[in-house]
Amino acid sequence: MEASRSEISAADESEEVTYVSVKFSQTPPPRAKAPQDKRVPHLQSAVLKGLAIGFGMLSISLAIALIWKMSDCHPHCPQEWVAYRGSCYSISTEKKDWNSSQESCRAQGAHLLVISDTWEMDLFKSIQAESFWIGLRNSTSSGWIWEDGSVLSDAKVHSNSPVQNCAVLMKDQYHASSCEVFARWICEKILR
Repeated sequence: MEASRSEISAADESEEVTYVSVKFSQTPPPRAKAPQDKRVPHLQSAVLKGLAIGFGMLSISLAIALIWKMSDCHPHCPQEWVAYRGSCYSISTEKKDWNSSQESCRAQGAHLLVISDTWEMDLFKSIQAESFWIGLRNSTSSGWIWEDGSVLSDAKVHSNSPVQNCAVLMKDQYHASSCEVFARWICEKILR
């Protein structure tokens, strides 16, 4: 069945058309700013922490690379020895006389400690609870001579007997001792 034109147009006219009017204001409604304000400093803090960690890791990496590079130029100290300013040092745990101490150092490719500057003296000031043989000996003709042949200058060796011809280091002073006394010793090996 066909509907007549008048029925279709009547049906079209009966539908109501509804329009909705929506108005937008020019300014958005105010939003709470407090959470956003708290996030900004937190974000800045996180960024600063990240940068600090990054620079720290970079610094550590560069230091490790530098140490590896330097180790290519200088041999390492033997195990149990301490490196300081171009030398390796070993402090004995046993006690021997001066000559036996000297032989022990030489057997390890080293010599008894020769203190060449105040930095070296400062290094050993803090570890001394007793006396240690060092590479300093009294020569009747030349005075106190280090194992490397240099003459002791600007320092005094405390002595109370003319038969004390070997020196020990006790705290920050040189003391003369009989070479037959048993004491611990310090070996030094210069890095080349």
